[in-house]
Formats: sequence, C-alpha cells, structure tokens
Amino acid sequence: MIKYLYKFLSDHTISFTYGITRKQLFVFIVLICSINYKNYSQTAGTLTYQAVIETALKNNFDIQIAKNNLTINEKENTYGNAGFLPKVDLNATGTLASNNTRQEFSSGLIVDKNGVNSNNFSAGVYLTWTIFDGLKMFATKERLELLEESGQLNLKLQIENTVQQVTLAYYNIVKQEQLIKGILSAKAVSEERIKISEKKQVLGSGSNVEVLQAKLDLNAQKANLITQKNLLNQYKGDLLVLLKSDPYSNLSVDSVFAFSDIKSAEEIKSNIEKANTSILLAQKNISVSNQIVKELRAQHLPRLALNASYQYGRNQSAAGFALYNQNQGPNLGFTFSWNLFNGLNTSNQIKIAKLDLENNNLYSESTKYLLFSAANIAYNRWLGDKEMLLLEEENIKLAEQSLTIAAERLRLGLGNYLEIKESQKSYEESITRLVNARFNLKASETELRKLTGELIQ
Repeated sequence: MIKYLYKFLSDHTISFTYGITRKQLFVFIVLICSINYKNYSQTAGTLTYQAVIETALKNNFDIQIAKNNLTINEKENTYGNAGFLPKVDLNATGTLASNNTRQEFSSGLIVDKNGVNSNNFSAGVYLTWTIFDGLKMFATKERLELLEESGQLNLKLQIENTVQQVTLAYYNIVKQEQLIKGILSAKAVSEERIKISEKKQVLGSGSNVEVLQAKLDLNAQKANLITQKNLLNQYKGDLLVLLKSDPYSNLSVDSVFAFSDIKSAEEIKSNIEKANTSILLAQKNISVSNQIVKELRAQHLPRLALNASYQYGRNQSAAGFALYNQNQGPNLGFTFSWNLFNGLNTSNQIKIAKLDLENNNLYSESTKYLLFSAANIAYNRWLGDKEMLLLEEENIKLAEQSLTIAAERLRLGLGNYLEIKESQKSYEESITRLVNARFNLKASETELRKLTGELIQ
C-alpha cells in the first residue's frame, strides 16, 4: 500500500497550495495507514502467549494449592487408611512403691513391716487385625481412590480456570497495546492537521477556529492515551499476579491476536458431555456418595477381629504372700461383635447419605443442563463475534480510505476541518471497534474451549 501511495504521489501533478511537499504528504498519509492490527513482529524480550501459560502453570498460587490438595488425597489413599492392615501397639508400665504393710493370715501369722519396697513392671506387643467388617474396608478403599481422582479433576479445573484468566489478562494487554497504537496514529493525524491549519491561517485562507479545533482534538487524544496507558499498566499488574511474578517488573507481550478453530455445535455438545471437567467432577461425587452409603450399610453386619500379643510381667515385694511373680509368653484370640440396635442411628445415617446421593445426582444433571445452555449461548456469541470481526476488518479499510481522501482534500483546499474531523472520528471509532471485536472473539473462543475440555491438553 505504501509503494502504491508513493507511486500515486510521484505520477500525479499536484498543486501544493499550503507549502506542503510531496514527501511531507507521503509521510502524513503513511502515518494514518501504517498500523497493522493483525500482525506485529515479536521483539526481543517479549513474552509469547505460550510462555505466559507455562509460567502460570508453574507459579500460580491457586494451582499450587490444588496440587497440594491432590497430594493430600494421594497420601490418604492407602490400604492402612481403609482398614485392611493390622494395628500393632507396644505398651509398657512400671511402678515403684514404699509402703507400711500389716497382714494377718488364717494361720495366725502376722506381718507388720514399715518401708516395704515393691516394684511392678509389665510390657507387651499387641496386634489387632480386623478380618471382616461387613466389607466396609473395601468400600472405604474405593472411596479413597475416587477422592484421589476427584483431586485430579479439581486440579484440572483449577488449571482451566487459571488458563482462562491468564488468557483474558494476556489478550487484554494485547487489546490495550493495539488501542494505544491506534490512538498514536490518530494523534499523528491531529498533529498534521495543526500544521496545515496554521499554514492556512498564515496564508489567510484559514481561520483560528480550525487551529483551535485541531488542538482540542489533539489534547483529547492525549488524554485518552493517558487513560489507555493506565489501563495497560493495570492489566499488566493483573497478569503479573496470576504469574506470581514481581509486581514491579516490566512486562512486554507479543501483540498479536491468535485464533483457533471451533468445532460445530453438535461436536461441542458431545465433547461437553464426555470431557467437561465440571461434569466429570460431579459424576465422581456421585460415585463417592455411593461408597459412603456402602460404608454405612456395613455397620449392620458383624465384625470379626484377630487379637495376638506377647506379654511380659513381673511383680516383686519385700513383704506379702507373693514375694516375686513373673509371667511372659504369647496370647492369641479373637473378638466377635455385632451391634443389634443403636437407637436407629445407623439407619438414619444411611437415609441422610442417600439424600446426599440424590442431591449429587440432581447437581450433576443441573450442571450438565447449565453447561449445555452456556455452550449454546457461547457458540452463538462466537458466531456473532466472528461475523462482527469480519465487518470491522472491512470498516477499518473504509475508514482509512475516507481519512486519506479527507486529508488530501484538506491539503488541496477543497475540504474543511469539519470534514477531516468527521473522517478522523470515524477512523478512531473503527479502530476501537476492531480491537474490541478481536478481543471479544478471543474471549468467546476461550470460553468454548474450556467448556469442551480443550483449553488444556
């Protein structure tokens, strides 16, 4: 396009009424058309989107918390915690005493001593192993495995949420940088308008109104530029928090909107049911509730435990019937217990667990219904955003052409400041709508990919 403009200016004879050279006019027109909102080259030191995502996955606080919660679930998922393994205890007791003793026996013997020393010591290793508990231990182990799987899904859900937040924060920065780029190009137009208006005023063909109006427009753009830069700094701060980076560090991103393909509505619905993390997590909670019901039902059945021990005991006294007594050796036995009635507490607990199971089923169906509805809305919004982007891509070209023509007419003395002002306003609005359309399309795409479980692989 630049080559075309230069050739146009070189091949056509133009009367430069206001002292503007071909070179100055060429630079002026290039300024309003030079911004390429689709692609920017990546400069050294900038963070790509992929690099930002990788940093977030390593450093984000919420992801680290979810990882720790998963580790807790993994540590709790053991056969010992489920009740399969035996319990072994080591106990030891000992006492020392000094007593005044008086004993009278049937034989007529009387023992009456003061300061009688005695000591007792006993120790033992005790093993208790539950052989049967109504199959509760099997239900508990299955529940612990399901909780570990739920922890994995919770981690995945947190990663998806974080990736979505980071994506929107990243492209908010891209949006702001593109808006600032557009403001700078419009600001260059106002600066050229001031030069042209001042020269027209000097030549007597213009009024001070044109100069003042151009300066007012320039100041408005400067104020808007300050506002947009403040927003840019705010969005950079939001991204740095998500990345757990130094909030005072400088951040530069690759200012490109990159879009991905979206599947058809039917494929989206199918993928939501099969791969959506929230639905999978809700289904996992149903399975956990089922296992809780099984654990409670096991309390209606008898329990059988094996008991074994090895004990050592010694009693020694300076007076009394037995001056010394020592025992040691193994013991083996069993404990059988069966609760026949406990005030219907177990039955009530089972009823409550079944209600909790029913609630989880309802929640799962509700989640599925809401996600299908959200996907339908997001898909239609994505279609609209895609159509809107195509429209705004066309509008920016028309606005550039209109502004170029208006600038040329102003230079030739055929136009006026109202005409150039209106073209410039349309150009600025087109820039804003175009950048917003790109961001909206990216946000819709991100939402759909999260719903279908495709945001992370």
